[in-house]
Amino acid sequence: MAQISFIPAEMDGLASTTTEAARENPFRLLMRDAGVLIKMLLYLPWIILPFRTSDSSAELYMSMPNTRDNLIQSWLFLMETVLLLLAVPATLVLPGAILIAAVALCWIVIRVICLPTQGPRILHSTMDQEAVMAAKQHEDERWIFVNGCITGHVGLQNNCNRLARTFGRPVIGIHNQSFGLIVDLMECLLQRCLSYNTMDCRVAYDYVKACLADPTVSKVVLIGHSQGGIIASMVLDKLFGDLPMDSISKLEVYTFGSAASHFNNPMRTLRPTGAAANKGVRFEVSERCVPHIEHYCNERDMITRWGVLYNTREILDNRYCGEIFVRMGASGHMFNQHYLNPMFSLDKTHACDFLDQVVDVDEKTASRRESIATQQTGIMRRESSLENFEFGDGSKMPLGVGVSGQRQSNGAVDGSGIHFVEPTSLGVTQARGKTVRQLSRLWRYTGGGSPSTLQVESLNGIIDATTPLVSGAKR
Repeated sequence: MAQISFIPAEMDGLASTTTEAARENPFRLLMRDAGVLIKMLLYLPWIILPFRTSDSSAELYMSMPNTRDNLIQSWLFLMETVLLLLAVPATLVLPGAILIAAVALCWIVIRVICLPTQGPRILHSTMDQEAVMAAKQHEDERWIFVNGCITGHVGLQNNCNRLARTFGRPVIGIHNQSFGLIVDLMECLLQRCLSYNTMDCRVAYDYVKACLADPTVSKVVLIGHSQGGIIASMVLDKLFGDLPMDSISKLEVYTFGSAASHFNNPMRTLRPTGAAANKGVRFEVSERCVPHIEHYCNERDMITRWGVLYNTREILDNRYCGEIFVRMGASGHMFNQHYLNPMFSLDKTHACDFLDQVVDVDEKTASRRESIATQQTGIMRRESSLENFEFGDGSKMPLGVGVSGQRQSNGAVDGSGIHFVEPTSLGVTQARGKTVRQLSRLWRYTGGGSPSTLQVESLNGIIDATTPLVSGAKR
């Protein structure tokens, strides 16, 4: 039984962290991301392990449609690997016009090979009559799924059907079309580093926005797998600029094996509530715009290691909102076979293996992330102050904000009037000794259920802009 590591939602109560795309040169970011991805290729064989399955909805089950799609993906992987190896010498040897023609021809061949795996951009889950009748009590909800890499139309239909059976709701699938693993990963790089807005992103954004803007819809659940996590992240970035917070608050986001490099989720307000005794400022910790975000990962999944795990454990000043559940030592990247089956099993004899495990709270990562956010707050306060403002008499206003943002023994950033609670804050302390079932919101939807607001523990509190940041309220 795999151990479950739990990374609490990042608090960052004063919104000090930012996404890397907001502060890094995109081409330098692209080169670094490509280098990290190459290192992660050591885990490539593990994306299909364990291989054997008796579940007919699993991606590696030996049905005729699955076998056809898997053979196409295998052929594309081999062909694209050879083309990638030939790319540099071809660029150096071939004249420009011939090179462009060769690239265009290769792309046409790839698209033709992929035709049997393509289908409509939007499809719907199929449910039996009994399930349809039961789902009618959730007519005011919309469940949307965006698939990940190397997933064809048949695979997406199986994913949507499996989600509908698990959660008792009809599911709308948005097809993120695949053109082979190599091309899919290159597209991921462009989306992560250059915000490349693909057709799949545009379709997903339009559909999610339409659902959120519909006054008859009370809840929208967006689920992303693999590259679908990147698309979900990009959709959120656009929604925050286009819709009022009341509409966005109807949204919940859940990802599996996410390849996303960031997840934004701003607080609703950042409002001072008064002056503290030492002339610092107290801030009320606000709820997030999207009230619930959760990420589910297999530790040895190559895409997860490059996506959510790398960008939370290694890039500590990166904005990655949401709670993270990691099956330690577990491998596999297939959505039905390696994520839903072991985590939200339909087999009642094994349904509790994942959900009833006590989590191992990753306090080291949580502490380091909050510490970095604390330092960033000190830097922000220094940059926004009048410290370097020169008055008419040549004097300056010395606010004494520490340039290094080093913590004092009393937990304050030097002279800034900002104090922070210790990194082992509410998110960590509330998770200790809890099972996945107690911490996860998504499982409460299984079997057609609905989460009760009484079952969800609030992380609301008060932080001081003289205190250490208690992370942002709800996830």
